[in-house]
Amino acid sequence: MAEIHRWQHQYLGATIFPKTLSAVEFRAFFTFSEDELAAMRKRFRTNLRVAGALHLGFLKMTGNLLEETQVIPSKLLRHISAQLDLPALTIASLKAIYTRPKTLYEHQWWAMETLGFSKAPPELESGLLPFLSQEARYAASVDALVERAKEWLYQRRYLTPADRVIRDIARRAMAESEGTLFRLFRKQIPATEFRRIESSVLRTHEKARRSVLEWLQQPPRKKSINALRERIERIEFIKSLGIHKLDLDSIAIEKIRSYAGQLQGIRPAKYKELKDPTRTLRLLCFLKMVLMQASDAAIMLGGRLTTRIVRTAYDKAKLTEAEGALSLAKALEQVFERVDDPALDADEFRAYVRALRESQKPRQFPTRAAAARWILSEPNNQLRSLLNEMQKLDIEAEPHDPGKERIEYLKNLYEQRIVALPATPTVHTPSSWKDIVEGEDRERALRGLEAATLIGLRKSLRSGAVYVDHSEKFRGRHRLMIDADDWEQDKEKRYAQLGLPNQPEDFLDALVAELDAKLKELDVAVQSGALQIKGGNLHGLRDRAREVDIAVDRHKDELFDRIGVVQLPDLILEMDSRVGFSKILLGRTARTPAELLQVYAGMLAHGTALDASAVSLMVPQLTPNQILSGMQYFEDRDVVRAANDAVVSFHRRLRIASYWGDGTLASADMMSLDVSRKIWVARLDPKRGVPSVGTYTHVSDFWSVIYDMPIVLNERQAGVAIEGAIRQREVELDRLAVDTHGYTEFAMAIAKLLGFALCPRLKRISERRFYVPTGMKTPPEGLREIIIPNISLRRIREEWDQLVRLTASIETGHSTATVALARYGSASSDSPIYRAGVHLGRLIRSIYLCDYCLSEDLRRTVHRILVHGEAVHTLQRAINAGSFSKPRGQHEEELYAVSGSLTLLTNLCLAWTAAHMDEAVFGDNGLAQTMENLDWLQHASPTHSGNINFRGTFSFPVSDYQEWLLSEPVRANARK
Repeated sequence: MAEIHRWQHQYLGATIFPKTLSAVEFRAFFTFSEDELAAMRKRFRTNLRVAGALHLGFLKMTGNLLEETQVIPSKLLRHISAQLDLPALTIASLKAIYTRPKTLYEHQWWAMETLGFSKAPPELESGLLPFLSQEARYAASVDALVERAKEWLYQRRYLTPADRVIRDIARRAMAESEGTLFRLFRKQIPATEFRRIESSVLRTHEKARRSVLEWLQQPPRKKSINALRERIERIEFIKSLGIHKLDLDSIAIEKIRSYAGQLQGIRPAKYKELKDPTRTLRLLCFLKMVLMQASDAAIMLGGRLTTRIVRTAYDKAKLTEAEGALSLAKALEQVFERVDDPALDADEFRAYVRALRESQKPRQFPTRAAAARWILSEPNNQLRSLLNEMQKLDIEAEPHDPGKERIEYLKNLYEQRIVALPATPTVHTPSSWKDIVEGEDRERALRGLEAATLIGLRKSLRSGAVYVDHSEKFRGRHRLMIDADDWEQDKEKRYAQLGLPNQPEDFLDALVAELDAKLKELDVAVQSGALQIKGGNLHGLRDRAREVDIAVDRHKDELFDRIGVVQLPDLILEMDSRVGFSKILLGRTARTPAELLQVYAGMLAHGTALDASAVSLMVPQLTPNQILSGMQYFEDRDVVRAANDAVVSFHRRLRIASYWGDGTLASADMMSLDVSRKIWVARLDPKRGVPSVGTYTHVSDFWSVIYDMPIVLNERQAGVAIEGAIRQREVELDRLAVDTHGYTEFAMAIAKLLGFALCPRLKRISERRFYVPTGMKTPPEGLREIIIPNISLRRIREEWDQLVRLTASIETGHSTATVALARYGSASSDSPIYRAGVHLGRLIRSIYLCDYCLSEDLRRTVHRILVHGEAVHTLQRAINAGSFSKPRGQHEEELYAVSGSLTLLTNLCLAWTAAHMDEAVFGDNGLAQTMENLDWLQHASPTHSGNINFRGTFSFPVSDYQEWLLSEPVRANARK
């Protein structure tokens, strides 16, 4: 049997059919192989074969026996009958077959024997409990463990036992996991110390006039020095409790985040109702997570404020240049006026001009940067205050970085109340600042050293050369890597997993040989005139637009006319009944219609940028408070990711999806979402000039969003692009198309080592140069103008093992690609690993540029898949038409909830449209029956949204789907 896909999870353990099944289920479970059809013909008489096939397919789908045959989709009976070359079986005939209970039993037993299933043995717990104990290290709830248990049973061909049996084992596994964590915490923090921590957290904060627990939950309010002070105050408070010494490296960050999230928004009175071990685990994980997030926020705010100070200095320098030019023009006018004054003789005129020259003589700077440094060394209380706050962080530094040494030196001067820099400072000074630091004005010298320290600290924190141990995103570069001892022990296995050689020679020789061959092909194209080199640039890469076939538009119109109009509530309910995303989000089947509506309303609130009050007008069955509760379901990023994966998996297995692509190609790009300017992570969208955050999406070639992630605008996106490519779980990507923001040379190297190709659409492609190894013997003569021999293969060889170690750390999840590539960015030019990665990336980029210039098909493919991403963004803008207000988006979890909900709504629309397109083409009386050539489907996109109503007052007909979506269906008389 095939692997279990996420959309199949909703069926595991079921004993009855849903009312409807799609073509995906028909193909996956009820389309039988020749061997299976032969087994049915051999075992059953003609009139019983369809019934036997039903049991076989149902067992495949659910891992359980079919108990009820009262509700069977008639379309399914026709589908099975057609495979067996039999007349369509009716429901009445099927009921007649099972008037004898023994017949039902025999058919069930035959399906079990055919597929190799058996009843769970008495010793089931001995095998299942260790598995669930391991899963409990990451799982957030018992419900999640129950779902993992069903998957484990299915994979081992065991029938799913009663829910009570599985749930008892899951509870035991969770209790054991919590007990282990509780003992780990108690070992480091005794009960008496925990009571002290608890009392400190539950007391009333003097300034905030609320409990410290609630005060700690408040996010940064604005982008100011006061906001930074508030973060530092929280950090110092938590450190006073000793939480920074708590070693939780053995606990998965997902588990810490899960426990911390369960305490978010809880008041002290509610917390006091908790019992141990839950009470201890939640509080300590919450404090640890607040410490990490507050440290991250403080560093990011400090960097943001430093950038603002530096930008202001550059603006002043630019203004000074303009003012200098203006004053010289005015001086010249005064000279012109005096030259015709008859009362002045020549000597008096010369004296006047000399005096004017002295008065207009500004201080000269060789560059604007030098002028900005001079301005930065002038008295600036904001700069000194910012540096003073940043000094309060527990800053550590790598041996070669002088950042910590400068901070300690300045701190010592402050303690001695010294206001002028000593003549011979004992710290290293950046060369660009020496003229100020070594100048005669020693007070200015001190201010110059402060500015140089602050700017250097920002750069070093970005590169990881300076780090804070209790931060999550700004920890040291050494902590991004697999531990050195573990690496030496497991490196052979890691190399094999990545498919890389232990020694780099074969790998590099193959790349160099490939580059040499591609450059020769490029030279031939230049010599033949297909490409031209003019002024050191490569020209001739324009591709002609392909002609549009009018018949394609006609077929598309006919297709979408057949689909018709749909209301968003009907679309959501239909897709939920097919993929069970509400069950994934809740961790179980919804118990009541109101609970189900809470999930839908929470998704709408996050995904459409509306607040709870506005959504309550659209869904009048719920109050704003109920909708706020529903929004919390989406703050667990892993659960929302699983819900999206279920929809993607369903979409991918539609027959029509094969006309769009096989999943080996995807694009990655960002879409900005409008937010309040008071949200501290907001940045101005450079195109639209409005405060925004970004959602970075990976769109597959079969038109589905396979990964999403919220990001900060105006930062490099290469790490996020790689992170999504390796963390998505539905396809095996070979190529990922990105624009210039999603590409760096170091990222191209990491992507190659991870096993896929980064395919950027680069700006100013004609101006790009082809880097080659310095020792390359015979570069083509005709390409001399565009070749730069600056790749050092020696550097790559020297750092090969460390490059692979970093790649393995990313691949195994020890570090995220987002954080790793942020630490190994352009600010890390001092790192040998970074320099080696850049040289390897240049080698790979040169090969890619050769392919890009030579292959029109590659250029069209990259452009086409990026256009796919833009089309999906258009659909997302139709869904998300507003700007969410300040209270939302302050916490990182809320940004993940917005991005994940918008992606889920987008995937639901794409999958619904694709499923109905599939039905209109391949279903009964479909277009495929009258058309031989279906290649036009490649141009039919499921991003079509003109037939979906996204606005208005919504009515969710839950009763039509309650048998499958509710654990306790509401009876008709109860509804009345």
